[in-house]
Amino acid sequence: MMSRTSTYSVLAALPLAALLGLIGCSGVFATQPEDLLASNASADDHMAAAMLYQTKAQQLATEAVRYETQVSKIRLHEDPKGFRRGALKIAGQENRNAAKQMQELYAAHVEKAQTMYGKKIPE
Repeated sequence: MMSRTSTYSVLAALPLAALLGLIGCSGVFATQPEDLLASNASADDHMAAAMLYQTKAQQLATEAVRYETQVSKIRLHEDPKGFRRGALKIAGQENRNAAKQMQELYAAHVEKAQTMYGKKIPE
């Protein structure tokens, strides 16, 4: 039989675990297409990957804005110790960093495609 304190501590940790689950999966997307493009990728493949990375970067930036908006709406009396605000700020920062990485991958693939095409591609 579980004691009351362990039950409460498990229930208190659930929102944090859910929040960490939302931000912890961003690195998986970046490695899979990179491995596939490492062998025999054409310029069209690089452009397709670049578009995927750009889309993902926009999604992550939108999520970051959503978290930042939630932080600004939390009043001091709702979160006196700042735990919710702190967690939401961290989630927003993680999404911003992931969006920046996706933008860098986008730029790298556009550059690879341009060198393969031998000319500049309009953006």
